[in-house]
Amino acid sequence: MLPTTRGEPPFRVLLVDRSEETRDLFAVLLVGLDYEVRSVATGLEAMSLASLFLPHAIVTSIFLSDCSGFELCASLRRMPGTAHARIVAITGHVAPDTARRAQEAGFDHYLVKPVSFETILAAIQPPVRRPTSV
Repeated sequence: MLPTTRGEPPFRVLLVDRSEETRDLFAVLLVGLDYEVRSVATGLEAMSLASLFLPHAIVTSIFLSDCSGFELCASLRRMPGTAHARIVAITGHVAPDTARRAQEAGFDHYLVKPVSFETILAAIQPPVRRPTSV
C-alpha cells in the first residue's frame, strides 16, 4: 500500500527535471496521495523556489540545463531551509563514479531508472524513528 499524508500537515515535495512530462507525471501521482508539490526545470529555479517552499523532499535529475544535480544538491545542503530535506537523484545515466559523486554531494538516495514509484516514495520519506525504551 502506498503511503499518503491524509490527515497530516502536507508533505512538501519539490521536483526538478528538464522534462515537463516527467515533472507532470510525478506531480499527478504525488498530489493524488495528498503531497504538496511544486516543480521546476532548472537548478536556478529550484534554488529560488526551495528557499520559499521549504520542501521536505527534493527529487531531481542529475542532468539539468543550467547545472548538474550534484551541484544543485550541494547548494541545497548549504541552505538553512533545505539542509535537512530528503534529496533524491533519479537518473538513467550511470557512470563508474556517479554513486560516489552523489554521496559526496549530499544525496540521501541515488536511484537508477527504471525505478518503481513505490521506491521513490520510500526514498523521499524520512527514516522511521523507533521509540527508545526507558
